[in-house]
Amino acid sequence: MSENHFFAGLDAGGSKTLLLAECEACPERIDRHGPAANPQRVGMDQSVQVLSTLVRKTLRSQRPVDQLSVCAGVAGAGRPDEQQALADRLRRKLRDDAKSVAVEVVHDAYIALDAAFGSESGLVVIAGTGSVVLARTRAGTAHRVGGWGHLLGDPGSGYAMGQAGLRAVAEAFDGGADTTLRPRIAREYGVDERAALLHWVYRDRPPLQDVAPLVIEASADGDAVATDILTSQVAELVRQVEWLLRETDDVAPRIALLGGMLQNEHYAAALRRALVDQIPDWSVEVLRHEPAVGALRRARRLDE
Repeated sequence: MSENHFFAGLDAGGSKTLLLAECEACPERIDRHGPAANPQRVGMDQSVQVLSTLVRKTLRSQRPVDQLSVCAGVAGAGRPDEQQALADRLRRKLRDDAKSVAVEVVHDAYIALDAAFGSESGLVVIAGTGSVVLARTRAGTAHRVGGWGHLLGDPGSGYAMGQAGLRAVAEAFDGGADTTLRPRIAREYGVDERAALLHWVYRDRPPLQDVAPLVIEASADGDAVATDILTSQVAELVRQVEWLLRETDDVAPRIALLGGMLQNEHYAAALRRALVDQIPDWSVEVLRHEPAVGALRRARRLDE
């Protein structure tokens, strides 16, 4: 009887977690969704719980499993010690679900590289809840710029765009430039005066990345303030690409764009234009694969 080898790749971003899985006995690829698992935001215990629960729920219909190979790309797990700690705890959680368990945890930017280019060279720009720029050289060395999180960086991200949009609304209340963001926020969230904005932001603490689509929508409709926000945020993200390319000239001249923000065509077009203007000899494409595809590819390589 042949062994049942189960492969799972997880993309644990700032807003949600996606699992993709395959096995010899599976008629088709399996996908599941779960809550966010960034350990910097939800804590290590909750991160391990989210990841292990997704894997174990997926395994229920596939038992018995002889070999289990899991790769998780986790936002907020940028240091090797954090990655090792997560991998060790996840392995312990799953040790009774298969005869043999292999687990790898990497920063979520690395699975994006694998989704875009496999194990080959290239550069990815990720703009989701957060943002980061990552490249793999032809020699196989990784270089990263950004990924500092919403308190220190993440230009061009959903959080940064939403925060800038709300700042613009606050400035409009103070007599600054008028913007359609003000009535858009009022319609969407019922925030139509100064006191309501203060209460909503500081007491209710909404996920600011949820405001980003309103900023992009306003820009697409010609709002000057929103367009300035989009242009400046995109420019800061492109500047990080330029910083990375100063470090090395050994990257294949191709850029893949991915992340939740790139699902918006207006945002994607603005970022692509800015990159082409600054790096005209490079190809720039929006990646249509989920980053979890890269995690699944890495899971399949764990036993090689």
